[in-house]
Amino acid sequence: MRNVTGFTQEHYRKLLQSTATEYPCVGFEVLDATYLPEHFAIIRHDIDMSPARSLELAQIEAELGVRATYTVLLTGEFYSPFETSTRDTLKRIVSLGHDIGLHFDAAWHNIDSEEELENAISWETQTLNRLLDLSSRPVKMFSFHNTNPFTMACKQSHYAELRNAYAGVLQSKVQYTSDSNGYWIYRSWEQLLDEKHNRIQVLTHPEWWLTQEAEPAEKVCRELQHRSQFCWTAYRRLLERGRDNKTGLTVAKDLLPALFQEDGERLLMLWLDGRIELAYFETFCRLECRARSLAKELLRCQLQIPATQVTELLEDHQLQLDPLRCLALVAETQIVDLIGLDEPTFRKVKNHLKTTAHVTGGVAKLELAESFDQICFAISNLTQWVKSRYFDFEESAMLSTAETPSTGANHETLLSWLKQHQKALKLHDCALAGFLNGS
Repeated sequence: MRNVTGFTQEHYRKLLQSTATEYPCVGFEVLDATYLPEHFAIIRHDIDMSPARSLELAQIEAELGVRATYTVLLTGEFYSPFETSTRDTLKRIVSLGHDIGLHFDAAWHNIDSEEELENAISWETQTLNRLLDLSSRPVKMFSFHNTNPFTMACKQSHYAELRNAYAGVLQSKVQYTSDSNGYWIYRSWEQLLDEKHNRIQVLTHPEWWLTQEAEPAEKVCRELQHRSQFCWTAYRRLLERGRDNKTGLTVAKDLLPALFQEDGERLLMLWLDGRIELAYFETFCRLECRARSLAKELLRCQLQIPATQVTELLEDHQLQLDPLRCLALVAETQIVDLIGLDEPTFRKVKNHLKTTAHVTGGVAKLELAESFDQICFAISNLTQWVKSRYFDFEESAMLSTAETPSTGANHETLLSWLKQHQKALKLHDCALAGFLNGS
C-alpha cells in the first residue's frame, strides 16, 4: 500500500532543508552543458491544480534560500493562468527568485510527431511569456503533463530551444522521484536522500502539501471547494457594485461572510447550491458554540472553577445543557437580550433543526429560509452583545475581564450551582441524578 502520510508543509520544509544541506539546488540549465555537473539537486513543481499552494511552497523555499522550478499548465481544467488572481500568484513566485517553466500536455494538441511537438511548445511558450511579462526571465524549460509512450520517447535535451525535464540524459544519469497522485512513485524523498546519489531530481505537485495530513482525494476535493468558493466570492463582489444579488435570503447573504469570512462564504454556498439542511445545521452549531464558549468563561470566572471542570459540565452528554439558556443564566439576562429573538421564535428555529435532521425537505424552503436568516441574525446580535460588554472576545480566547482562578474551589461548587439552577436550566431529574452519580 502506498504511504500517503508526511505530505505537510512542515515536513516539506524539513525535506528541503536536508536536501539543500547535501546538494546545490539548481535549475534545468544543467542541460546546456556538454556534460552534466557531478553533484546537484533539481527541485521541480508541476502546477497541475493549485497555484495558491505553489506560492506557499515557493515562500518556504525562498526562506531557505532554495531556487526551484515551477511549470505552468495552460490547458488544464483546474485553474487558468489567464485569471488575474492566478497570474498575480505566478508573478509572485517569479519575484521570489524561482524559475517558471511550461507544463505541456501533448494529448491536448493531439500530437504524435516531434515536429508538431516543437511547433506547439513554441506557441504555448510565447503565450506564457507574454502572459506573465517574462521578457527579462523567459521560460527556458518544459515538462510533459500526463506522460505517455510518445512523450517518454521524446528524449532530446531541448525542443523548441527549451530544456526538456524528461531528457534522456536526465532519465539515465539523474535519480528521480515524484509524488504523483499524492504518494511517492518509485521511492520517497527521504529514501532518495538516504541513497546518497550524486544527482537527484524531486518532482512535487503543490496540491498535496497542506498544513495537516489528509488523504489525496480529500486534498483534491478541498482544492475544488476552495476554487468554487473563490468563484462564488468573485461573483458576489461583482454584483456589490450596484446590482442586486437575488438569493432568497434576507440577512444571511450579508451576515455570514461578515461573521465568519471564508467559512461564512462556504456556509452560504451550501445553502445556495441546495444543501440547505447541512447549511442550517452547521450555522446553528456556530450559534451554540459561541454561546457555549461565553458561558464557559463567565461561569469559570463567576465560580472561580478550573476551566476543565466547566467544560466537562457544559459538554456532558447526559445533561445536554442548552448553551444559550446557560449563558443567559450566568450573564443574568434573557435569551432575547442575547440574540434578539423571543422564546417562541427561537423555539421554532430549534424545532426546524430537529425536523431537518431527520427528514429531508421536512420544512418548506421559504419557512426554513426565514429561520436560517434568524439564526444569522442571532449570531450577529450575540456578537454585538459580547462586544458591548466584553470588547474583543473570541471563541477560543479568554475574556478580557477574566482572571485565572486563585481560590481552592472544587467540583462540589459546580455541582451545587447546577442543583441550585436546575429549574432555570430545565434539567430533568433523571439527567441531573445521572450526572451527579457519575461525578
